[in-house]
Amino acid sequence: MIGIHPVHRRLAELAHKAKTLGGYHLLPRQEKLELEHCLTVNLDLVRRLDSLKSLAFIAYDCGDMSWHQEICSEIEAAETTML
Repeated sequence: MIGIHPVHRRLAELAHKAKTLGGYHLLPRQEKLELEHCLTVNLDLVRRLDSLKSLAFIAYDCGDMSWHQEICSEIEAAETTML
């Protein structure tokens, strides 16, 4: 299943509205601020998942299956927030 985090859904809504209006510069100030907030949250989500996946690879490469499993559990927990 492909999850869609609420932030991603709101980004899509704001992008659609901006496209309908003729550009992001035409969004009301409050929605521009919300867009910036959503982009920051998205950045944090991507960085966290990328970091965990890199660590999981390192743990696997080192042969530390206990550590690898622990990191994979963290990845799964983070990904469940995207449903």
